Amino acid sequence: MAKLLAALDDYADVEWNVFGLIDDDRVEPGEPGWAALGSPETMLTGRNGAIFRSGGAMHRAGVRLESWDGPPEPAGGSWDAVWEDEIPLTSGVLRLAAVTAGVSERTLGLGAPGVYRLRVCCRGRQAALEAGSMPYTDDVVEHWVMQFWPR
Repeated sequence: MAKLLAALDDYADVEWNVFGLIDDDRVEPGEPGWAALGSPETMLTGRNGAIFRSGGAMHRAGVRLESWDGPPEPAGGSWDAVWEDEIPLTSGVLRLAAVTAGVSERTLGLGAPGVYRLRVCCRGRQAALEAGSMPYTDDVVEHWVMQFWPR
């Protein structure tokens, strides 16, 4: 049975329907960052980053990042969507990022650099869609859990 090693509860400022996740090493000069990964239907991962498509345009989302020593059970509760992929990381230290609002000061260390499996669970997509581009508030209308473990 997999063991939870560390967790971080944070917020993502969703702008233009997306937010990102970045490794502290980011990318080499000249390489595209997380925002250049494209416009996903759900999520896209790349070296040292990932981009996620929210259900709504502009809002605050609650995000829980979890580090596991092996494949965990899917996060509890009912989810609107669940996705899995791999993400190569060169530092193993992660933080959330927004298109224009910058990056979170809070980080989660997964461990050694390497390739990690990533499971993303999301709920509240319809509430985020209904919030649309209403004036931005600090109200959380969408919830995400991101589970990482070594490949």
